[in-house]
Amino acid sequence: MKTSNIINFKIIFSFAISIFLLANCTKDPNPEPIPETDPVITTNGVFICNEGNFMYGNASVSYYDIETKSEENQIFFNANEVPLGDVCQSMEIIDGKAFIVMNNSGKIQVADTASFKYISTITGLNSPRYITKAARDKYYITDLYSSFITIVEPDAFLKKGEINVGRSTEMMVKVDNYIYTTSWSFSNKVYKIDTRTDTVTDSLEVTMQPNSITADKNGNIWVLSDGGYAGSPAGQQRAALCRINSSAFEVDYTYTLPTDESSPTRLVADGKGEVLYFINGAWGATVNMGGICKVSGLDSGSPKVELIIPEEGRLFYGLGVDPSTSEVYVSDALDFTQKGVVYRYSAEGALVHQFQADIIPGFFCFK
Repeated sequence: MKTSNIINFKIIFSFAISIFLLANCTKDPNPEPIPETDPVITTNGVFICNEGNFMYGNASVSYYDIETKSEENQIFFNANEVPLGDVCQSMEIIDGKAFIVMNNSGKIQVADTASFKYISTITGLNSPRYITKAARDKYYITDLYSSFITIVEPDAFLKKGEINVGRSTEMMVKVDNYIYTTSWSFSNKVYKIDTRTDTVTDSLEVTMQPNSITADKNGNIWVLSDGGYAGSPAGQQRAALCRINSSAFEVDYTYTLPTDESSPTRLVADGKGEVLYFINGAWGATVNMGGICKVSGLDSGSPKVELIIPEEGRLFYGLGVDPSTSEVYVSDALDFTQKGVVYRYSAEGALVHQFQADIIPGFFCFK
């Protein structure tokens, strides 16, 4: 059984058990909007979402200044004097605002990207995972515990509708007028959603448990699946990376990971859509090609997959690529209780810098 998927199953089970408890928990306080002050984040950098410990309410956001190689932790708390919430899953900068997805708190905190002062909160969510801009007048939010994608009106930050997908949804990518999203938990589907009508127009089977998705410069969709695990309700397949021709909406290339123990996560593309990266052998499992893998030659019939940063006993957990420089940022969650470490590498895998973030750094958002 894969170590990563054992932990994934335990997390899902713990989440399910905690639903009853959450119904009786006091809601996280939201700060009052604070008048604008002089900006404190004026340079190019990267925001790091630190998940924190489940049910502890100690999630946070860190900021790393790329030029000075300096970091500041707890920037939301420092700006607002109120905790961020429970489990910081992801963050996106949309229309100049920071949307911080709080998974276990069931909300999204909206903040100014320069001062990180609180602006608003999107509520009415179950277990939000990711947010993306679907069109000028609407955002989509995926959810682990809901079979619906939430549609949000961006000016008032209010829920304006839902899309019935029929399964939980995970990561999203937009190509032309369509959003493509994965259904990860015990599923094997990619769904195609027309953003003009907010309807699911098609679905496609891929390898079991597709956990991440991105697009290349040609508008083709790339999907990474961990394959599930032996004994799961959905069974197990060998983990794989596949390319979907977006015009035909069909799989035209599949790379199968070398061993059953491979459990890849966090597929990301560089800023030009020419190179992909992903983590293989996360959660500390020792596997063949364990670490950060690079995929090049995306136009060819047989793209090149190579290991560029060996894991070497570390617990690689989060992965991001600077869209301007293609530098690679990867986090080490250590033991999931102490503050994690972030490594900054060149696009070829040479170490540039490392620094300490907060508890369980898992997602990178570039400014």
